[in-house]
Amino acid sequence: MCKVLDNSLYIKERKKYLKISQCVTSFNALYNKNNIIQDDIFCVLENYAARHDMPLELLRYPIGDAELCACTFIRQGRMFVMINSAIPLSKQIFAAAHELYHIYCYCEEKDFALLQFGSILESGVIEDEAKELEDMEANAFAALLLAPRDRLEEQSDVYNLSYKEVSVQLILKIMDIFAIPYKAAVLRLFEEEKIDKKTARNLLQIDRDEINKQMEVTGKAVRWQEIPRNLIRFGSLLEKMYDLEQRERVRDERLNSDKARLKEIEKMLGKPARQRRWR
Repeated sequence: MCKVLDNSLYIKERKKYLKISQCVTSFNALYNKNNIIQDDIFCVLENYAARHDMPLELLRYPIGDAELCACTFIRQGRMFVMINSAIPLSKQIFAAAHELYHIYCYCEEKDFALLQFGSILESGVIEDEAKELEDMEANAFAALLLAPRDRLEEQSDVYNLSYKEVSVQLILKIMDIFAIPYKAAVLRLFEEEKIDKKTARNLLQIDRDEINKQMEVTGKAVRWQEIPRNLIRFGSLLEKMYDLEQRERVRDERLNSDKARLKEIEKMLGKPARQRRWR
C-alpha cells in the first residue's frame, strides 16, 4: 500500500493536483453545493451528463471479474457507464466518481480520447496504486469530490476529531462519514496536512485483516463495505419499455418477448460467475 502514497498525484504532480482541486471546487459549486455526496454520486453523475445534454445510460450489475470496477464508453453519441455491483459499495461510489472525472474531461476539456478508447477502471487502481497520470488525476478528483476540504473541516468539528494520534479507528470514522475506501481516507488526511508522511505510511502498512477486524468490532464504515445483493440497473431501459407500453407504441408480443429476455438476463446476472453461460 505504500506505493499508493508515492504514486498519488499530490506527491508526483503537485501543480496538477492543485488544478484538480480547483476543478472540484468549481464542480461542487455548480452541481453539488455543500452536500456530502456518499451514494448520491450516481445521481450527481447523471445530473452532470443531463446538464451537458449528454445522453447517459448508467448500468449497475454484477460481473464475475472482481478486478473490473467500472468502464465508460460512447456509442453512437450515447455514453454508457458500467459499475460492477459485485464489489463493496464504497468502491462502487469511488469508481463512479473516478469515471465522472473522465466524463468531465470529455465535456469540459474536449478530450476525445474517451470517445475513441473508452475508460476501464481496474481494482488495483483503487486498492493499490494508479500508474497512469490520467488515473492519478481521476483518483484525486474522486477523493476530493467525495471528501472536500470544507466538509472535512466541518465534520472534524462536529465529531471533535483529533489528529494528534491518528488510529485505524479514526480512519474508519472518516470512511464512515464520506463513504470512501481506506487508502483514500488516509490520503485525504495527508493532503490536508492532518497527518504527516510517516503517519500516512504507517497507516497504509496496516494489514487488511486488522482493518477489517476493527471495522467489525466498531461497526464503523461497515455499511459502505456491504455488497448489495442482486443490484441490477439497466439505465433507462425499464423506463423506456414502460413508456412504450403506456403509449401502445409496440406490439404486445414484442413487448412480452423483450420482458422475458430481460428477466432471463437478470436471472443469469444474479448467478455466481461459474454458473453463467453467456449466449
